Amino acid sequence: MTNTIPTRFTLMVTNSPFDARNAHSALSFCAAAIEQGHSITQVFFYQKGVHNASSLLQPNADELDVYSKWCDLAKKHAINLNVCVTAASRRGVVDAQLAPEPNYANLVWPFTQVGLTAYFEALNNNSVNIQL
Repeated sequence: MTNTIPTRFTLMVTNSPFDARNAHSALSFCAAAIEQGHSITQVFFYQKGVHNASSLLQPNADELDVYSKWCDLAKKHAINLNVCVTAASRRGVVDAQLAPEPNYANLVWPFTQVGLTAYFEALNNNSVNIQL
């Protein structure tokens, strides 16, 4: 039996939840890493990946509800779900602060809008980068 040193991972998700299986792969990676004793510093949603953070997602009955899965993962394991504010606002994924009216916000906790700097800070803090 081999002992492994726990690793801290930062994931960057760049595809929408309906492009290929990238969101599903990212969720599976997080679950497997945590099960192996590693930690996830943050999941950073960038480019089309910001759509994973929209509370308005309505998957078909035969599709994975990635929004709920991300929320469950973040709450259960205290993982930061950071969304690039620029990429999100360009794609209509906004929190109450940026929405034209508070009721139009479709980005809510546990997702947080941040600058791209938050991603690089996590990498600078000895976190291994995984891009999906």
